[in-house]
Amino acid sequence: MAAESLSHSEIQDLLNSSAYDPNNVSKLEAYVRAQVSAVASSIVASELDVTYSFDANRTLVKMYQFFPHLEGEQGITITALAAFLALLQFPSTDFMALGCLIPERVQSLEPCATLVRCAELLEACQFSDFWPEFRKLGIPEYGAREGETAVSEDRKLLSNAVNGPSASNQIRSNMIKMLASTYRSAPLSVVLAALDLKDEASLLSFGSKVMVSAGEGSENEVATVEKIEGGFVTFAASANNTKRAGSDFKEGVKYDAVAAMMTKTALRQ
Repeated sequence: MAAESLSHSEIQDLLNSSAYDPNNVSKLEAYVRAQVSAVASSIVASELDVTYSFDANRTLVKMYQFFPHLEGEQGITITALAAFLALLQFPSTDFMALGCLIPERVQSLEPCATLVRCAELLEACQFSDFWPEFRKLGIPEYGAREGETAVSEDRKLLSNAVNGPSASNQIRSNMIKMLASTYRSAPLSVVLAALDLKDEASLLSFGSKVMVSAGEGSENEVATVEKIEGGFVTFAASANNTKRAGSDFKEGVKYDAVAAMMTKTALRQ
């Protein structure tokens, strides 16, 4: 029987007091499940008193290394759940940091193997190729090993989270922010494929809900998508995607300083 999940504050107290006590493994596993359940649920995570905790998930993965007998088949799938939660934080380095703790034998097994491929595609900004791989995680039976006759509840939980709107929209929001910070304008077809959206109306609707800073130092926010016209998407102007005056690139470096440095380098040769 699965342990009842602790609240976020209780998990924090546990991590501060006795993080690596093997008796805490079941509690940390339950909290991983609770985090994924919050993603799969239409209920706001704060109402469930569940908050994403990289520290708690990392501690659990470490515990599996310290106490291998506590991992088993169940632990392999729960590790994948923790990796899924880290993937949703893209473009943060959470997945990379957690992946360093996951043994290769676990990374080579499904569903972890597909999560690793998804992370690699995100890191390479191959967004249009990411979505077909990500959707595989929504098939409970995908990657089932030979001899498996039933899908575990944890694997079903992952599929439910992937198939719900929350996970896709969280990743999509981070993608569109990256596109908006990189490009002032981009072809509509490219943006639709990158975000896995079907048409202009869907992009306008989604882009109007994802906000970015109105400018460097500004506290105001604007929608990521400014307009769609002539087959091109225009993103909100920012310091990153707008050409700046040449003086902005000098960054306070004066010619005299560069000349002096070059002279010193020449004298050392």
